[in-house]
Amino acid sequence: MFDFTLRHTLRKGHALGPVVLGLILICSTACQSGKKPPSLLSADDPLPDPLVMKDGSRVTRPAQWDARRREMLEDILAIQFGHMPGEIPAIKVRSMEVDEASSTEQSLRRIAIFTTGPRQDITVRVVLVTPRTGKGPFPVIVKIGDDHPDEAGVNRRGYAIALVDTGQLDPGREGHDVVGPVQAAYPDLDWGSLATWAWGASRTLDFLQTLEEIDTSRAIVTGHSRTGKAALLAGATDLRFKVVVPNGSGCGGAATYRNYRAGAETLELLTREDRWLFWMHKDIRRFVGREQALPFDQHFMRALVAPRVVLSNDGYEDVWANNFGTQVAYQGAQPVFDLLGVPRHNMAKFREGGHTFNAEDAGVMLDVADWYWNHGSFPESMNNLPEPDYELKFFPFVEARP
Repeated sequence: MFDFTLRHTLRKGHALGPVVLGLILICSTACQSGKKPPSLLSADDPLPDPLVMKDGSRVTRPAQWDARRREMLEDILAIQFGHMPGEIPAIKVRSMEVDEASSTEQSLRRIAIFTTGPRQDITVRVVLVTPRTGKGPFPVIVKIGDDHPDEAGVNRRGYAIALVDTGQLDPGREGHDVVGPVQAAYPDLDWGSLATWAWGASRTLDFLQTLEEIDTSRAIVTGHSRTGKAALLAGATDLRFKVVVPNGSGCGGAATYRNYRAGAETLELLTREDRWLFWMHKDIRRFVGREQALPFDQHFMRALVAPRVVLSNDGYEDVWANNFGTQVAYQGAQPVFDLLGVPRHNMAKFREGGHTFNAEDAGVMLDVADWYWNHGSFPESMNNLPEPDYELKFFPFVEARP
């Protein structure tokens, strides 16, 4: 950890302040005693290979990927997020009104209300922001959460935005689980909040398919922090999202459980009952302290997006969101993208700064989307990893017995 901290500080041209010098001194003392102080712990364990089936056989051809993908997704839903409804409910648009006060010369802002669910008992509010100029239908960004850092910039580049209100799907605050409308409508399912939000993003895409000015064949899903976790899940479960962008998603998102540096959120911290256990399937809690026993890690989530595009956006200083673990997950998913012949569809972008979703992140997302839909060149400074010399480790492959 401190070797990395020192190298990163020097690489960025910063002076070694008293805090860093103090931490180096602590580490030196701890190393001499053979112990790591609890606040300085990190973890770096081998990952399960995404190209090894549960029966031990290796996936070597693209035609084998679908079978491997299905068993990976089932483990992830059963242990980590819970299951979503098998059927796709109808949606009924109740209203769509222009928000004149918030619209601009660049952007038309509308508030849409639709219902869905088995008895049309789930109400979803979506803020739709579309370009005033340009020729549609427009590609669309489904943003889980009710804000975006650069609506005008997105519209200027010819993209629409749909902001999904997660509070109407499944509300909750730290340490206080609430059975929201979505879980109440499907009482027999075992899903947590993140899965309901991902499901809501898919229902929003259903709604957008009813609008002539929106091109849902060019759909992006994104979110930041907790909703970044949900965005990655939405991309893993709904193949209609062609570009999947978890922003600062960290633990339970685009970062591995097995690999982290000191100061990162861990599975134990995330899933405490007085914190955010209700985001997940409660079964995930039993793997605290034994993450190596998990049959997956979050590089599987990235791999589930293949052969579509996955881009993670993170800050070099966002240690809490485990930027190192996001690097490892990016590296761990790469063999799947290589196998499917789309090596550049797996992307990780790191920038200066910490835990935020800003206009720079939004711009990188559009650069990637433009490239994917043949409107631009491959983005510069992509895959600029915080620890570029890190060597990934997988579990040893054991040949399946006949």
